[in-house]
Amino acid sequence: MAYQLSRADLPSMILVMGVTGSGKSYLINQLANQNAVKESDQLASCTAVCKGVPIQIGKSRVLLIDTPGFDDTSRSDSEILAEISKVLAAQYELGVSLKGVIYLHRITDLRFQGSSMKTLQIFTKICGVDALKNVVLATNRWDDVVEAVGADREQQLRTNFWAYMLSKGSIMTRFYGDRPSAVGMVSQLLGRSSIVLDIQRELVDEGKTLNQTTAGAMVNDEAGAKKAEYEQALRDLEDLRRTLQAQDQEMRKQIQKDWADEKARLQKATEDQKTLRRDVAAEVRDQINTKKEKKEKSGLGKALPFLPAVLGFLGMFVGLPTGSAGGGLLTSWLSDSGIGDSITEFFSNF
Repeated sequence: MAYQLSRADLPSMILVMGVTGSGKSYLINQLANQNAVKESDQLASCTAVCKGVPIQIGKSRVLLIDTPGFDDTSRSDSEILAEISKVLAAQYELGVSLKGVIYLHRITDLRFQGSSMKTLQIFTKICGVDALKNVVLATNRWDDVVEAVGADREQQLRTNFWAYMLSKGSIMTRFYGDRPSAVGMVSQLLGRSSIVLDIQRELVDEGKTLNQTTAGAMVNDEAGAKKAEYEQALRDLEDLRRTLQAQDQEMRKQIQKDWADEKARLQKATEDQKTLRRDVAAEVRDQINTKKEKKEKSGLGKALPFLPAVLGFLGMFVGLPTGSAGGGLLTSWLSDSGIGDSITEFFSNF
């Protein structure tokens, strides 16, 4: 079958970011009109890896990317940054349009500090100044707070923590937990020109390793500080262990346990810094080219139109739905491109 190749068929991409438990997955499910991604009311994250969820707003095809928070309970900031960076590098390499980022914040939070502040700092470094005009800063959980209290916190965000981003064109809005307000946010981004994030330019265009990017340098400095802290703790425990008398068996056992714990933390900090030394763009490019070569040798590479081909390559870096929740829309997009397979069959054969 001869296919009509057109990049106009490609979906736009929108990133959804925020701290763990900020409601990213809930927002995406409202937009998808179904439970496309797992949600959690707990501090533990339900989003372990980046997941792509297809939606359609009018005639616009959009791929929402659900991202894990940088305060994830099971993965380090280095791992999370590498995960998100790989998706962004792949999107940029494949020529998929990035329309912007939705950043969620709970209006129920008493203060803006700790993990919220750190996540925001990393976030702004990922984006860069020029991309801030395509950022929607959305507060949510308004049903869980008295209006006057929420309005006061909203004003603090506007005049303090988010003031710089707003001055650079970011949009501040409320997400009331329903689909209309969610669609409104996406629609504002779809009406704007596509953007390239700073971390994409640094990784793909400038060939930097992750720790050489602005965002990566910040995360690397934090990992280095933790490493120095753990090294000092190990030295202190070693000194204490040597000074103890043989009869202090219980104390020696506890010190040995503490020493082992600090050793494990030190090893993890070392691994985090190693993760940040990766050339993410080169890894992505190699994976895409390897897959292309295999497809061309099989005689299938040149037969695919843009949309199925790009979906296939993106599926190497981001989780895409194959079941009824989300998979049906992807199957419909494939059908419009002349592919008769279901999305499950397509990915198994890609």
